[in-house]
Amino acid sequence: MARLAIAPVRDLMKETGAKLVAKDAVMKLVEYLEGQIEAITSKAVGLAKHAGRKKVMMSDINLAIK
Repeated sequence: MARLAIAPVRDLMKETGAKLVAKDAVMKLVEYLEGQIEAITSKAVGLAKHAGRKKVMMSDINLAIK
């Protein structure tokens, strides 16, 4: 079950040039994006813990993305 809102993802796809978007295509992209969010957040949590913090900060996210 998708946790990200589907409509905004579909809207972004259309704004990027897709005239028509199949629901299964949107769902696949949402699934991929959720996986990326989980992976980046997991790395950022590890960085915050290493720094002795409980709070994940933008700098942690930036490092996790790199």
